[in-house]
This record gives sequence, C-alpha cells and structure tokens, in this order.
Amino acid sequence: MENVVVTYKDKSFEIEKGTTLKELSLKVKEDYKYDILSCSIDGRLCTLDTLVEKDSKVEFYDVTSLLGNRTYERGLYFLFTKAVIDVLNCDVRIMCMLDKGTYCEILSNNLISEVTVQKIKLKMQDYIREALPISKIIVSKLDAINYYTKINEIDKANSLKYISNSSVSLYKLDNYLDYFYGVMPDNTSVFKSFDLKFIGNNKLILLYPYLYDLNNSLKFDKNTSLIKVIDDNNTLLENLDINSSADFNKTLASHGYKDIIKISESLFDKRLMDITSKIVKNKDIKMVLITGPSASGKTTTAKKISLFLKSFGYNPIWINVEDYYKTMDQREKDERGNIEKEKISAFDTNLFNNILDELLDGKEVIMPKYDYLKNVRTTYNKKVKMDEKSILLIEGIHAFNDKLTEIIPDKKKYKIFVNAITPLNIDNHNLFRSTDCRLIRRIIRDNRVLGIDIKDTLKNWKYIRKVEEEIILPYIKDADEIVNTSLIYELGVLKTYAEPLLFSISNDDENYDETLRLINLFRVILSVECENVPTDSVLREFISGSCFE
Repeated sequence: MENVVVTYKDKSFEIEKGTTLKELSLKVKEDYKYDILSCSIDGRLCTLDTLVEKDSKVEFYDVTSLLGNRTYERGLYFLFTKAVIDVLNCDVRIMCMLDKGTYCEILSNNLISEVTVQKIKLKMQDYIREALPISKIIVSKLDAINYYTKINEIDKANSLKYISNSSVSLYKLDNYLDYFYGVMPDNTSVFKSFDLKFIGNNKLILLYPYLYDLNNSLKFDKNTSLIKVIDDNNTLLENLDINSSADFNKTLASHGYKDIIKISESLFDKRLMDITSKIVKNKDIKMVLITGPSASGKTTTAKKISLFLKSFGYNPIWINVEDYYKTMDQREKDERGNIEKEKISAFDTNLFNNILDELLDGKEVIMPKYDYLKNVRTTYNKKVKMDEKSILLIEGIHAFNDKLTEIIPDKKKYKIFVNAITPLNIDNHNLFRSTDCRLIRRIIRDNRVLGIDIKDTLKNWKYIRKVEEEIILPYIKDADEIVNTSLIYELGVLKTYAEPLLFSISNDDENYDETLRLINLFRVILSVECENVPTDSVLREFISGSCFE
C-alpha cells in the first residue's frame, strides 16, 4: 500500500493513494456549516470523486464560497431540468439571472399552472430525499452530439460542435445525461434549500442559496420592469432566429452579423430616445439620475441621453458624483484597509445637496471637480447656471441614494438604472452570466485605460461584486426605467480582446479556475471584427475608439 500526504489549510493527512476527495471531505466536514459541494486539488477545481494520486494541496467548497455556490446553482439546474422532463416530458430554458434566482421557461406547447409548478417542485424533493448519485462520464464529442440530436436537444448538439476537444464530460442523473460548464455535486441530497416561484406564461423563478444574501435567499420580490426587459431581449432573439450561441455563429458565418450589429445599435438608440421623449414631456423633471453596477455602460448611456436631450432643445448639465469625493483624510477605510471609495460615506453629500438646491433655485454655481492625481477636490474654471431649458444629468453608483438628493422633491427626479443583461446563451441549460459580461468588459477597460493587470482585476472583482450587492443593485426597484446595454453580438467582439488576457493567467494563480471557466465559455462563440462596431456604441467605452472619449 502506497500513501500520499494531503495538505488542507494548516493540517496534513497521510492517506492511501487513490483515496477519493469525497472520503477525505468526511474528515473535515465539521469545518463547514453546509454540505461540501466541490473541491480543488493543487488549485484545479474538481468533483468529489476525484482520486488523490500524489502529495497534494486540497480545498473544499460549500455554498458560502463562490465556487461552491456556483456548483450548487449548476446542480440545481440539472435537478430542475430532470424534474420537468419527468413531469411534463419537455425541455426547459435557463434564461437569465434575476434578483436572487434564475429566470426559467418551460418549453411546453401547453400553458402550465401553479399546480404544475408544485408538481415539479415535489418531483425535485423526491430526488433529493432519494440522494440520487450525480456521476461524470467521458464520451467522445461525436457521440455526445449524436446523443443530443437523437433526444432532440439540438441547441446542445449544435453548441458542442464548436468545442475543440475530442471528448467531453457529461453528467448523469438517473437515466438522463446533460452537459454543463463546470463541476457538479456528487448527489442530490445536498439541495436542501430551493424554491420555485411561478410568474405566468410558462415562466418561473428558480430560487436557491444566494451567495450575497444567504439568510434571505428564497425571498423574491417581483420586478415587472426587469422581467419585461428580459422578455423583450428574448423576443428580439426569436425574431432574429438566434436562440443560442450556435445560432449566432451560423449568422456570423453567413456574414449576417453586420445586420445584427446595426439592429442591436439601432434598437439601443431607439430605447434611449423613447426614454428621452418621456423626460421632456414631463415638465416637472429637472434631473435625470443614472446609476448601475460596474462596467454596465453608464457613461455612454448618459452621454447619448445628453445628445438626445439637446435634439429636443434642452441644455443638459453633466454632474459626475465622483467629483464629490471627500478628501482622502476625511474618508474611512474599507474592510480591506484601503481608503473607502465605494460607500456613500466617501462622498460629501451635504455639498452635493447644497449645489443642487442652488442650481434648481436659478443661482450661478462653480462646480467642483475631483483631481485623482492629487487626491483633492478642486473646481472647474467655468460657472454653471440653469435656465428653463436646463436639465441635470447625474451619473454615478450612488445616483439613486436618497442621501445624495434628499432635499430635492421626488417629482423633479427621473431614475434610470443601467445594467448589462446578456441576451444570448450557450444553449438551453448553460447561460452567459450578466456578471461575466461585465467582468470581461472591466478586464479589457482596466488593462487598456489604466494598465491594470488582469490578476488585479480578478482579485478586486470579488470585492466589487460584494459592494454592488450592498449599495447598487437593491436600488433597481426604484428605477423609472431599466436600460439593458448588453448587445447581441458583443461577446464575439469582447472575445478578441479578452482571450489574450485570460490566457496570461498561470495555472498556479488563485483565479485560474475562474479564468478557465471564462475561456471555456468563449470557445463556443466566434469572433466578431471590431471594425464594424460604431464609434458611438457602448462597447467602445471598453474596447476603445469611442467618439465620446
């Protein structure tokens, strides 16, 4: 018998060579509040049935970690799909992340009801009680394509054609095989927390432990405006006969992507023009507040609305919330020990309110400007004064925060929430996360504009996402309008810029698995020539060449 040494945190275990990580996890399960879902060995994410063949460093993940949470989410999609097939004999579409869950559609020709949804939920609970094994099998890519063609999952068969590997890993649950981008739990008993909320029209929300709010994960507040944005995205894709990445690639191969670019950009401009028309018709509105999470395209959106306001004869006055930063010595430190720059406490809200009040009162004001090189607040050389055709455009992550405009009556405000809600998915069961789209945008822009290494962007992204969940995303419910800046074709454009940066991450980096996941997602998307992207496109904010720079 040959033994190997496994290092886990500050402990070492001598175990028999060939021991599974599942067996090892039983020795350390007391360190975790929830079930261990997945693991890594020498920095590589893997399933719990992985064998330990040499001296190794291992880590385990439960639902409280990013990698574990995604494993839970992915496994629940599998469980849900299997239950729908067994109850209704039809497929599902995992459409989009929404609030603390995932927006899904039952692909049945018959309308389902709340009773049907409860049957699906009961079937899922049956699987959980039975603790059915989820196993991984390796098959040739051709066999996988033939299998999915045979069971009429054409979306998956077509997407697999773009994978360069000669073999693929499928996951098996009972008698059903599925393909997912990432690892799975080893059995169904781990899915102790989930719920289904029926929306209507064969749509529902699949709820599960949400990483950033584990205590309130299964609570769902229906946002009709956000759901409409997602449904409009899907209607557009259906009209264009693009229901998956493979459909997009087919359009790209036939040179039809230039029309897709024109349609995407035209519809985005029309959306902003329609919003601008609403603003000018309401004579009470004196300020437009624009907010959204990182890399959502706030700046380009605001500048386009500014141009459209001018076309109606208005005089938009731009106000960037970041110009109201307190000086460095007046700010607290964040949880990482750095000078705070995200929370509202970092901004001089009193000054902001006073200046707005003076402007709305018709007074002439000298506007402040924050000098990032000296880290002090200075002033512009010119003075600003509003007239009857003036309207304030306020852009920033705290634009919706009442502390920023607390002395201004609500009837004078119009709130626009900007986000990048990716309309295109890989296939019915594998989605491109909207947060992935924004992360890729951020990686490209950080590197191009600020010279920030991708390692640092990936490291900072975890904190950025946490802050977004706390201080930005909760305000989406207050929006008068929700604007989606994600374009159908953009993943093909971003791929060209992102792949060289992603491949620069070495396999010993702490974010290697995250990088590898993104690389694998991009494999199924063909590149789009950036020369065809208009200079006023929101994408130019990230890839360069914007006429607004």
